[in-house]
Amino acid sequence: MRLAFAILLVASAAHADKAAPLGDCIAELEARHVAWKKASRPGIAVAVQLTGAVGGIALTSDDQPLVIDCSLAVSLDEAGRYFRGLGVTKATFSSAYSRRNVRGTTHPSKHSYGLAIDVHTFSGPDVGDLRIDRDYEQGLGDDVDCIGEPLTQGGAVLKVLQCQLVRSGLFHLVLSPDYDDAHHDHFHLEVKPWRERTALRTSTPAIH
Repeated sequence: MRLAFAILLVASAAHADKAAPLGDCIAELEARHVAWKKASRPGIAVAVQLTGAVGGIALTSDDQPLVIDCSLAVSLDEAGRYFRGLGVTKATFSSAYSRRNVRGTTHPSKHSYGLAIDVHTFSGPDVGDLRIDRDYEQGLGDDVDCIGEPLTQGGAVLKVLQCQLVRSGLFHLVLSPDYDDAHHDHFHLEVKPWRERTALRTSTPAIH
């Protein structure tokens, strides 16, 4: 029932109400009651370390704190509704801030600026434990029908989540195993710097 309702939401995600003109990012984070503390990392314009759940989701890693740009923190907080709506309460990431180039190029990755995060697993009482490398079903959907016809419940949850994130207007890039082999085991979520955003949500779906 929850999944069916979420599928209906995908079509309308891109038409969600736009936020008021953007003000200070930290003020926005404070207004959302996100637990955070000041951080400092080379390359991050407004560095924050998230110290609790974001958007109602426990986002954790085995080997690093969640230090990202405030712009990404706000988008993740807003996107929490999509995770929760599908029964996801926890997720794990392997890379948020990381000084490196885009594979095969000399261009710095947006991870170098704290503007991107790679999320690998999703879990919750209603969905169990889902892994992108095991449960994501590649090649589904098109420009008209984003979801397609997943064969498994886990595949459906991950595909619906991907479609919602793509069409939410909260992210600039949402890359999955369908994009290339480098993303075979994670969703890459990337935002633009806060100063380049004129609204929290844009009317343009993310590149994916």
